[in-house]
Order: sequence, then structure tokens, then C-alpha cells
Amino acid sequence: MSSLTSESNLDPKPVYREKFRWSDLGMQFLLFGIGLIIALPIIIAILTSFKSPLDINSNPYSIFPESWSFDSYRTAWTSVPFGRYLINSVIQSSLIVAAQILFSIMAAYAFSFLEFPGRNLLFYVILGSLMVPFQLTFIPSFLIVSNLPDQCRVLLGETAALCDNVGANSYFGLVVPFLASAFGVFLLRQFFLGLPRDLHDSARIDGASNFRFLWQIVVPLSKGAISAFGIFSFLSAWSQYLWPLIITNDAQMRTIQIGIRFFLFDQERGVQWGPLMA
Repeated sequence: MSSLTSESNLDPKPVYREKFRWSDLGMQFLLFGIGLIIALPIIIAILTSFKSPLDINSNPYSIFPESWSFDSYRTAWTSVPFGRYLINSVIQSSLIVAAQILFSIMAAYAFSFLEFPGRNLLFYVILGSLMVPFQLTFIPSFLIVSNLPDQCRVLLGETAALCDNVGANSYFGLVVPFLASAFGVFLLRQFFLGLPRDLHDSARIDGASNFRFLWQIVVPLSKGAISAFGIFSFLSAWSQYLWPLIITNDAQMRTIQIGIRFFLFDQERGVQWGPLMA
């Protein structure tokens, strides 16, 4: 018996090797080609940023620079207050993302777990606002934000120092039209509806308030959806161009997109491709 057992343990197990298929190899080359096409503009932009202006103008179709130079980076940081623009963009995007996540979570919870008259109608109205482009609302938004300091002084008095920081050329003016997101309400509401209803009933039986149930149960279970919305929100806020352009005329309050525009429309030297790529 022992000899049979030892012999069976020594028997090699068959090794199954996956059969080679040309279709898999072709798919790998296809995916590599697609990835290269997507990454190629970024690679060209990085390499162009290390070219000198003479190299860019004399060899516009060459990918690699003849002589590596950091002049484009020095020009980008010294010709305009690029560091200030970068800080403004970070502050603007951070405030918008934080406000949109907070308000979207609370609104989505109300539309998912609370019962009140007109709940569905109000949700459809919010959902319908997604079909209204910002190009139709930026003029009313500009008029409202521009008049905020005057309205603030009417409420708080002429000596209120706070009123100087709520209109144009302020962080409040940059972010106030985007503090709420209809897309965020829709996305998180759909996710909250997928959570077991028994969780809400059990929490209510245990005496948990809506506020406690939201922040201790719903939010931890929804980290994935909230993170995904946060990424979309940040990308949208970071790439804004039209609103910062019309609401600011002070160079110290403009964002990085406006700074990039400086290199694209320089009347004296034309398009500065090196600093623009940097």
C-alpha cells in the first residue's frame, strides 16, 4: 500500500499549455497601435518643449530636438505669472469638486431614501437641466455674479469687507456657478438605489438618524461611485476656459488655461510653440 501511494505521489501532473493563436497576437499589435496613436501627441508635445525656437521653425516635422534646451520652461514661468495661474486652477478645481461631491451626496440621498411630495418631478427637473448648455446660461450667471458685491452691501452694509470677495475677480466668482452638479445627483442617486433597502430600515429601527445613516453607512459603501464622480468633476473644473475668461480681468485671478492662451495669441512673437508645449 505504501509503495502504491509513493508511486502515485511521484507521478508527474500533466501541464496544460494554452494553445498559441494568431488572433491573440494580432489583437496585441492592434492594442499597441491604438495606445501609440493616443500617446503620440503627448510624446510630441513633451519633445517639442525641449526644442529651441529656431529648431521648431526650421524643422517643424522633426520629432526629436537637435539640441535639448530648457528655455521654453523658463519662458513659460517668467513671461506670465504661471505659478499663480496654477495655484488659482488648483484652488478653483478643489472647491468645485468638494462642493459638488457634498451637495450631490445629500441630494442623491434625498431622492433615494426620503419620501416627500414632488420628489420625482423635482428629480426630472434637475435631470432636464443637463440638456441646457452652459453657453445659454453664462450671460445670466455673469450678471448675477457681477452684481453680488452690491447686493452683499445692501444686506450687510457698506463697510462689509466680505463683499469685495464675492463678485468678479474672486475665487467665489470662479466657483459659484458650479457648486452643484445635476450629473452628480443623477449618478449617485442611481447608485444609492442599488443599495439594499433593508439597511435603511434596520438603521431606522436602531435609532440612527438620516444624517448618521448617510455618513456612516451609505457613503462608505459608495466610495467607488463617489470617487468616479470626483474624477469627472475635477476634469471638468480643471478644463474650464470660457467662465474664467469672462469673470476675471485681473491677471492675479486667472487660471492656467488663460495663461496657455497667452502663448497661443502673442501679437508680437506669434504662436510660441515651445512654451505652449511646456
